[in-house]
Amino acid sequence: MIRNEKGFTLLEIIVSMTILSVAILALVQLFSGGLNQAAQADRYLNGVYLAQQKFSQLEMENFNSDLLEGEFAGQEAYRWQLTMKPYESPLNNEEAHIQIQEISLRVFWEDQGMEKEVRLDSLRTRGETHSATIQQLETSGQKPKLKKPPTLTAEQLNSPVTP
Repeated sequence: MIRNEKGFTLLEIIVSMTILSVAILALVQLFSGGLNQAAQADRYLNGVYLAQQKFSQLEMENFNSDLLEGEFAGQEAYRWQLTMKPYESPLNNEEAHIQIQEISLRVFWEDQGMEKEVRLDSLRTRGETHSATIQQLETSGQKPKLKKPPTLTAEQLNSPVTP
């Protein structure tokens, strides 16, 4: 019997199908991992957006909110929490009723069974503050810490700059 037939044996076909299946499975896992990472990034960006939106709303209300925590309308998976506490600073002045406060807004959500959060922190003054001109500071005895620019002559202005 002469074997001069061209073709693949059953063993060669099974081995090649196994290799092809492993490669396809690896690509599918890589693709699904990328989709999972994109979904996590989307939830994180949504948390950041909601935190910025809530912080802006609280800022417009001058942080005079009766609520210190809650949920977002239409976004029940996300919740927020606000904390305000005194911030230690030499700028605090009891006589002038000026107190610097630390404000922290945290937005929480659950992602794959784990709680995630975004936190925005800021400082604000509580009490009356007034801006002052340099002349007002000078007449009050407080010296402004401003540097005067150097006086240049016409010759210095017209001369080429050398390194």
